[in-house]
Amino acid sequence: MNLRYFAAIPLLCCLCITSQLWALEPSAGGDHDESSTTAGHSFHGEAFNEGPRQQAVLIPGIPKIDFPTSTKSERAQQFFEQGVAQLHGFWYLEAERSFRQAAKEDPEMAIAYWGMAMANVNNRERARGLIDEGVAKKDKGADQREKLYIDALNRYLPKFGEDAPKDDSDAKKKRAEKFIADLEKILHAYPDDIEAKAFLVLQIWLSDREGVKLTSRYAVNALLSEIFAVDPMHPAHHYRIHLWDSAQPKLALESAANCGPSMPGVAHMWHMPGHIYSKLHRYADAAWQQEASARVDHAHMTRARLMPDQIHNFAHNNEWLTRNLIHIGRVRDAIDQAQNLVSLPQHPKYNTLDKRGSYKYGRERLLQVLTQFALWDELIKESGGYYLPPTSDAAQQEEWLGWLAVAHFRTGDAARGAKTLRSLNRRRIALETKLLDLADAAAAAKEAETNKSEPQQSEEKSEADADESETQETPDQIKSHLKTLRTIIARAAAAAASHRREEAKFKEHAKHAKLEPLIEARWLADARDLKGALEIAKREYKKRTGEVRPLAILVDLLWRNEQKEEAIKQFQELRNVAADADIDTPLLSRLSHIAKAAGVQGDWRIPREPAADLGDRPPLDELGPFRWQTYEAPTWEAKLPDGSLTSAEEFSGRPRIVIFYLGFGCLHCMEQLHAMSPRVNEFRKAGIDIVAISTEDPETLKTGIDDFDKPIEIPLLADAQHHIFKSYRCWDDFENQPLHGTFLIDSRDRVRWQDIGYEPFMDVDFLLEESQRLLKLP
Repeated sequence: MNLRYFAAIPLLCCLCITSQLWALEPSAGGDHDESSTTAGHSFHGEAFNEGPRQQAVLIPGIPKIDFPTSTKSERAQQFFEQGVAQLHGFWYLEAERSFRQAAKEDPEMAIAYWGMAMANVNNRERARGLIDEGVAKKDKGADQREKLYIDALNRYLPKFGEDAPKDDSDAKKKRAEKFIADLEKILHAYPDDIEAKAFLVLQIWLSDREGVKLTSRYAVNALLSEIFAVDPMHPAHHYRIHLWDSAQPKLALESAANCGPSMPGVAHMWHMPGHIYSKLHRYADAAWQQEASARVDHAHMTRARLMPDQIHNFAHNNEWLTRNLIHIGRVRDAIDQAQNLVSLPQHPKYNTLDKRGSYKYGRERLLQVLTQFALWDELIKESGGYYLPPTSDAAQQEEWLGWLAVAHFRTGDAARGAKTLRSLNRRRIALETKLLDLADAAAAAKEAETNKSEPQQSEEKSEADADESETQETPDQIKSHLKTLRTIIARAAAAAASHRREEAKFKEHAKHAKLEPLIEARWLADARDLKGALEIAKREYKKRTGEVRPLAILVDLLWRNEQKEEAIKQFQELRNVAADADIDTPLLSRLSHIAKAAGVQGDWRIPREPAADLGDRPPLDELGPFRWQTYEAPTWEAKLPDGSLTSAEEFSGRPRIVIFYLGFGCLHCMEQLHAMSPRVNEFRKAGIDIVAISTEDPETLKTGIDDFDKPIEIPLLADAQHHIFKSYRCWDDFENQPLHGTFLIDSRDRVRWQDIGYEPFMDVDFLLEESQRLLKLP
């Protein structure tokens, strides 16, 4: 394509004033000045910018909830009740989508905005904006029951702004107490409202965190029993699990069995029983639940074209699944799941190394399974590879280097281990030097103040000095960093001493290494203190019943300590505990001689019989894939500025960034293209093309291009009918307007990364780095 494009972008009005007139169909009534709304932003205010902006569908596996409303629209009622059910499953993104769809079907449905606010319990400021809309509409047809729900939430949510009262712990407690009283008020007026009972149970449990003491779990449980007497499969089973999770998990076993089947379309409902089974050391049952949850989420994300960490608790569920896979010895699946977490798309908003998202969890769990199962050769192979690459994060890099040194020592490569250990010590010395320099500077400053001498430099710092002071570590931060680093160094030194069979030196380093107890037991045994190692192993076995690793290590150490009869006895128990374990891993394969002594040939595992108290469990493969999978990019045809056609096939076969922008009249869009323009060659060097698709028609697009005089290389295409925008879901279905979008599509036409929203994605450095990372993954 030989097209002219330009990088010089004038400062236009921030409104999108293209010649296109979009048929606006807001999701709510009221007086909104649509002409003053920034392109891509909601016509109804800031609270509506975030959250789902694509239409909802009625999802299989959502139970029928009885929550009558005043709407005359059957579809609005269906979507509203679907949203209420999704609230019970903490599926907040989809709950809000359902409530928005209800408001789309019935713009005056005030209770739908109550639902949207309820779906934003983790974002109180947004929730406030949403409930305000419900309050404004409640007198236009809402019945008395709906008004009670709206008023209760309105009083509970804090006010925001300069004039808002201080929201301290006492204010939070009072609001929580009032909310509980308001929910009881609903029950006084409508005693058969089991939804009010369900939300009351939830709020009593949540308010314990806000200072309202939960004084009787049995009283709350009695309220739950009233719900189940009416509807035995109500999704409030979720709340009973939370109620007893930390107190008496056995009392929630019935709800653990019913939770997933009560709402099989919601991943979190499969996840929740894992809390109970984990507390009861039933790790295989917990792993099944969390795998079911992961598969349901994976299937949904592919259908809805969501990135994984957009789903509430997705990363938490999958990292917990990985931990339980480790407990039951499913080592290969644990590695696979950890690698999958690392390989998922990162986004600066919700998944980076410094957030509790998939990438950080995946890296931590991958190191955990490799180190705890002594897969040192695999750790060395992974380090610097696809899933454990070097990182600019000092803490993560040092943790990785520490384990790399351990792996070298444990595999007998003392020279490489020592080299890595020296690099860690150089880091330690640099930090110690920095700490001394800061101490000297502080002492000099104090002396200067005492002598009342003039400062050596101007009181006005340069901008560079100011920036440096803002990013410089404080002495306390350096001390904390040093403490962690010294622990890592001690761990590597302990591994070296163990390999050399130096018992005294090992014990000296182990005092500071904070070794995981079972790793310490194995290393101590290698350092020739079998008795001490056995004491640790016995202690851990008693604390960690149901786990494969403690029992396997105990069996091994008993045998090595010549307690062969006891070793065989414990091995018989291991055969049951390790029913799902990978027995070809080094930890378990070394027990083959014990199996032979016990008279067992070949696969020594005893198949697991399902527990009698489990609920309906569908085949896992029917729920979705084990790993998250990318989706296929929609095909399209667009017009060039001269009116001729081009298509997605012309860009196929090479990775590309596809930008959806709202026209030359949208300042934010022009800022994005302006930011991308100087970087085109960097993307090309990385093997990535860039193309941008506009809402404009060819004539308007050409006019915009001709108004500028600095050519750039990004092809600009026209999608005047918005077919491509809609096929990529860069479209607000509730307000019938386009949204900004940025996509990474690989050479196989699979979408690897995306950002869709009311503003364009502007972090070009992140986009380039993340695109390169994702495209390198196998």
